[in-house]
Amino acid sequence: MTILDHIVASKRQEIVQWYEQYPLDSVRMACQPEQKSTPEFYQRLAQTKASGQPFFIAEFKRKSPSEGWIQQNADLPAQIRAYAAAGASAISVLTDGPYFGGSYEDLKAARAVLDTIPHPPLLLQKEFILDPLQIYLAKMAGADLILLIAAILSPETLESLRLTAESIGLGVLVEVHDAEELAQIQHIPFPVLGVNNRDLKTFRTALNRSNTLMDQANGRYIIAESGVLDHRHFQMVRRADGFLIGTGLMKPGTALAESFTEHFQHEGKWLFKACGIRTESLLTNRSADWLGINFSPRSKRRLNPEALEAMNPVDFSRLVAVFYQNTFEEIVAILARFPFKTIQLYAGDLPPDRVRQLKSRVLMAIKTPPEQTPEGILETLAEPYAADVDCFILDSATPGAGARIQSDLPARFPYPFLLAGGLHEDNLDLATQYPNCIGVDIASGIESDGVVDFEKIKRIGEQLASLPLPHDFSDCF
Repeated sequence: MTILDHIVASKRQEIVQWYEQYPLDSVRMACQPEQKSTPEFYQRLAQTKASGQPFFIAEFKRKSPSEGWIQQNADLPAQIRAYAAAGASAISVLTDGPYFGGSYEDLKAARAVLDTIPHPPLLLQKEFILDPLQIYLAKMAGADLILLIAAILSPETLESLRLTAESIGLGVLVEVHDAEELAQIQHIPFPVLGVNNRDLKTFRTALNRSNTLMDQANGRYIIAESGVLDHRHFQMVRRADGFLIGTGLMKPGTALAESFTEHFQHEGKWLFKACGIRTESLLTNRSADWLGINFSPRSKRRLNPEALEAMNPVDFSRLVAVFYQNTFEEIVAILARFPFKTIQLYAGDLPPDRVRQLKSRVLMAIKTPPEQTPEGILETLAEPYAADVDCFILDSATPGAGARIQSDLPARFPYPFLLAGGLHEDNLDLATQYPNCIGVDIASGIESDGVVDFEKIKRIGEQLASLPLPHDFSDCF
C-alpha cells in the first residue's frame, strides 16, 4: 500500500465515527444557505487574475508524511494573522490528524481569527474528502472552499461532491497530479484546477508537472500546489494563476513581514546558477541563486567528494550536485554522502524511471546539437522527463566548453528554462530573447584563467538584477 492508500483507509474509518456523532440530515439542513450565489472563491480568483496578481493560498500545516513534524507547536492564531497581514488571498488549514497533525478545531480556530480581520482571506479546508458529510462539517467549521482530490475519487463521486459543496456556497479546488487523472474528469465543468506537483503515492515533488498540464486546462484557473519553497521555485511555475504554499511558510524562521509577492520574488527576478565551484571561500557566495558542484568524470571542473567533505559546507540549500555521464550508482552514493537538495542531470544519461527514483529537486539539462531539429530534441529529450523534473537547462552540444547554442530550440521551448552555453557578463542580454527563459547557468563565463572569479560572479549578479525582463514576466507580478 502507498502512503495515500493508508491515508484513505484511515479516513474511511474516521468517517464512520463522524456518522455516529453527526446525523447527515441534521448537518445538511444546518448548512443550507438562504439564497444561492456563485461561491466567493471563484469571484475572488477572477478579480485577482484581472488585477494581474497571483492568487496566493498560504497553508497552516504542522506536519506531513514527507517532512514529518514541521512545527509541532505552531501558534495557529499568530500564523493565520501573519498570513493575512502578508497578503494571502486564501488560507488553507489541514484537518487530517494522523498524517498532518490537524483537526476541525484548527479550522474553527482559523475562522475565529479571520472573523476579527477586515476583508479577510478565504478559508480552505485541506482534507481527504470522500463523503458529503465531510463537506457539511467543513461548512459548519467556517470553510469558504474545499479540496477534492481526483486520485481518490471516481469522476462520478467527484462531480457529486462538487455539486454538494457549491449548493451550500463553498468553492471547490479540484486537484490532479497527472494527465491521466485530468483526462478522466475533463467533462466535469469545474472552474479551478489544482495541479499537485507532489505525487501523493511516493511524495516525490516535480515542479514542472504544473507546466505540463497548463495547456490541457481548457480555460480553467490553474493553482500550482506543493514544492514552492522560495523565489527560485516560484519562477519555475510562474505561469500559474495561483500558488498553494505550505512547508515553505511553516518552517521555523520564515519571515512573513513582507508581502507574498516580495517573499517569493528575487529582487532581480532572473535566476543565476554559477557552476563549477571548487573553493571553500565561494560556498557562501550570495550573488548567485545556485552554486554548482560538478561530479562529472568528464569535466575539468570535477570536485572530489573528499575535497567537498573537507570544505565542510553547512548550507546545502543553494548547492547543486552536477552529474554528467555518471552512473546511477555514483549519483546515489553522492546523495547518500551529502544532503544536496537539488541536482543537475543531463537528458539521456538516465532513463525517466531512474530519475523518478531520486527524491532531490532536478534541473534537467539538454544538449542541443545543431544537426538535430528542435522538434526531435523536444520529443526525445524533453518530453520524456517533463513531468518529473523541476526545471530545464538548455545547453550547447558540448557542455562546459564555453560554446554558444547553435540550435533555435530555446525560442520554441515550451517550459521555463535556464540558458547555458557560452554566456558571460557581456552577453547576458541573449537570455531576454526567449519568452520562457527564467535565468542563466554559467561556468566558463565566471572564470579567469580557468579559476572561478568571485568578482565576475558578483558583476553578473548585479547585471541580472537590472536586466530587462521578458514580456510575459509581467503577467505574474
